[in-house]
Amino acid sequence: MARVLVTGGAGFIGYHVVRELLERGYEVRVLDNLSRSSYREVERLCELVRADVRDPDALMGALRGCEAVVHLAALISVEESMREPRLYHEVNAGGTLNVVICSLRAGVRKLVYASSAAVYGEPVSLPITEDHPTRPSSVYGASKLAGESYALAFGHRMRVTVLRLFNVYGSLRRVTPSAVEIFMGRMLRGDPVTVYGDGRQTRDLIHVLDVARAFALAVEGDHPGVFNVASGRPVAILDLVRAIASVVGVEARVVHRPPRPGEIRHSHASIERIRREMGFEPRIGLEEGLRLTLGTA
Repeated sequence: MARVLVTGGAGFIGYHVVRELLERGYEVRVLDNLSRSSYREVERLCELVRADVRDPDALMGALRGCEAVVHLAALISVEESMREPRLYHEVNAGGTLNVVICSLRAGVRKLVYASSAAVYGEPVSLPITEDHPTRPSSVYGASKLAGESYALAFGHRMRVTVLRLFNVYGSLRRVTPSAVEIFMGRMLRGDPVTVYGDGRQTRDLIHVLDVARAFALAVEGDHPGVFNVASGRPVAILDLVRAIASVVGVEARVVHRPPRPGEIRHSHASIERIRREMGFEPRIGLEEGLRLTLGTA
């Protein structure tokens, strides 16, 4: 089987992608600077190159013999991106351009780029298809969109697949937790959860194991272009709180705070394209996914 380089492979999503690829028989190498990694033990599974995606020499060494690249290395905090816009540009946009250039020089045939639903900004229609306007409302979203553009600009020289990830959850170990992990962690400690706004805003949640499978399908197949990766089933925040409380076995206590500036009201993805072209179907429902997340405590 082919050798695949996974950048950011010691991170939350990257680690699960590595495991999925290994289970499918791929030889995997990871490049990660370990600055914000959740799973440093990935080096027990495969070769780990400790380096930054902004380092072209390290990248060229890590790419040696690789036929495909899964590019996950990125900074992912919306709030931090507004405070550190230059850093997010350098790592997410500049780092991606570096990966693209080095991949071409190394003769890589396939690049799978991890993008984000943040590229869409506030939805103008639901569900959000891949043809929805891209109007990011954060530097994070803008940097991921720039990365998409750099990768797709070279689609005539290698096969480029862009996966726009929606709200990925699945581990209480992750360095940058989602609302699911934040809520669950607070409930486990006996603390109230904070909900910004009225709690009727919706998010499209997908478990990390389903996401890892989507990446593997992109590596295995011939699927150039842009694809949403989500469950296709939006969940209201207050309903999510109740579901987590049920799984944890506590009575939820909620504290409401004013809505945070820049947060979108509703998120609901169309997954028809990835379903049709890759045969991807989310397998893990919300209750099962929450129980799996609880099992990482």
